[in-house]
Amino acid sequence: MNRFRRAVLLANLFAVAAHALPFDAGGGDITVALFSTRIVQSITVSPSGASAWTSTCARCKHTPLRQTIHVSGPVELFAGGTLQVRDDRSGEERRATGLWHIRGKTGDIDVVLTIPSEHYVAAVLAAEAAADEPPESLQALAIVARTYAVNGKHFSAQPGHLSAALCDSTQCQAIQFGAVSEKVADAVRATAGETLWYGARRAEVLYSENCGGMTEEAGALWPALAETHYLKSHPDPYCIRHGVLSWHTEIPLTDLAAVGTREGWKLPAQIVRARITQRSVSHRALRITLTGADGKSMELSASALRFGIGRALGWNRVQSDAYDLALRNGSLVFDGRGRGHAVGLCQAGAAEMAKEGAAARQILSFYFPGTRISIGPADSGWQEEHVGSISVRTIEPLNTAERHALEQSWQEAQKRFPSRRAAEPVVTFAPGTELFRQLTSQPGWMLATAQGDHIVLQPADVFVSPKSSLAKTLLHEMLHVLVEGEANERAPLWLREGLVEVLAGDSVGDPPADSISIANIEAELRNPSTRAANEKAHHEAEAKVTLLVQHYGISAVRGWLTTGVPSGAL
Repeated sequence: MNRFRRAVLLANLFAVAAHALPFDAGGGDITVALFSTRIVQSITVSPSGASAWTSTCARCKHTPLRQTIHVSGPVELFAGGTLQVRDDRSGEERRATGLWHIRGKTGDIDVVLTIPSEHYVAAVLAAEAAADEPPESLQALAIVARTYAVNGKHFSAQPGHLSAALCDSTQCQAIQFGAVSEKVADAVRATAGETLWYGARRAEVLYSENCGGMTEEAGALWPALAETHYLKSHPDPYCIRHGVLSWHTEIPLTDLAAVGTREGWKLPAQIVRARITQRSVSHRALRITLTGADGKSMELSASALRFGIGRALGWNRVQSDAYDLALRNGSLVFDGRGRGHAVGLCQAGAAEMAKEGAAARQILSFYFPGTRISIGPADSGWQEEHVGSISVRTIEPLNTAERHALEQSWQEAQKRFPSRRAAEPVVTFAPGTELFRQLTSQPGWMLATAQGDHIVLQPADVFVSPKSSLAKTLLHEMLHVLVEGEANERAPLWLREGLVEVLAGDSVGDPPADSISIANIEAELRNPSTRAANEKAHHEAEAKVTLLVQHYGISAVRGWLTTGVPSGAL
């Protein structure tokens, strides 16, 4: 089960705050405009979990959301947790976990969702990656999608509407909320916080599905990127080996006239000739000239033509600007190749590179020559080391003390809780508090978390006091790896968390006088609210397990990890 386990709390919040990296070095929260391609007049908001809440302002008291509400007309609403929001007119739904801002005027409602950048990247991969995407090209796409997201604003809201950095359509990046596949989760975790850099600045990145064997120069479509040296046109033999996508479509002139009216084009009354009058260095159409029976001509950009037809007739009609054009039997006839704008990474070519053995770094070097993968301006991204059977991910080499703490804590954990399975922990040292939060979905005041065999810690140099020493923290998390590897869904969270506290030997004394219910302990352990409340929940879980061990013995309590706590045991 994908649950983040007990986390050791920070002894000093200011110590960790000093290690928070800027947004540029590891990500941050992303704002996404939902239902961005349509006018929304009324919505239905439904809770999809016990933690959903609403409030009337950003800092107002939260009111639990337990039933469906309908929103229309002038209104402003803030919400949090997992919600399902449905556009009443179209029936389209968005279900996601995050912070929600809903603001309506008469006949027009904006919905903006704020989510961690790592969650956003996972949603992009779920929507943009092929089902059979190889792991290395999936990692490359994750780095590109993250770079695009944290680079800045890609969505321009109309005046008077809520602003957002991104949208939920292909104008930005397609996204698909909900559970993601294990391979998508692995790709996001393996590249967490990594983006592409060129010199001291993050690179401008773009990608498309199939370049047709030749990538496009960015300046051909976006003049502001004309001097971007790593976005030049070049042959892509990998795309060709993967299989060039060829397509054919015919657009009746009557349909073209309707598109022209919608887009505000002044098309010739009776078109008798259509030709491409300008091409890019990659031989893609840039300018189209349409000539009428009266000899008068009208020039149109190829991108405007493609987008106009796409908006009106469907995006599968003119799939790229790499085509030959003719006029036959009252229709514009397109014979083309590839899909998308072809600037930057070609997904088809990247997949072929991965199948041929290329790593994500090699793929990105081919499509963005001269760039490098990095979390911040000066590192080289994630590096992997091994300490015995422990895999360690960090951006800096481990020192002797850190290697010793890892080795000793794992040995000690196995002595205290002999494993019944072969476990190989994976330990990640986050380079900053913000990326720790992104990696774990936990508050920044926590020091470490464990999920399955994966342990994530705050930066190594925050473990400076006896209360928050690296060895002590690692022992807790290693014990979690062992306990969770034996537990199943029958074992309540308070039993697992309390057992680790008991095994770690950090007695917290007598049970608190103002005990809270088992249900409230479970809720706080699963979704930490405040540092004090979370500490109290752990305190009570440890106290309960201590009494159970004293009465029934450690072997019996260990058995309850698989059978569940017997009724009446408490």
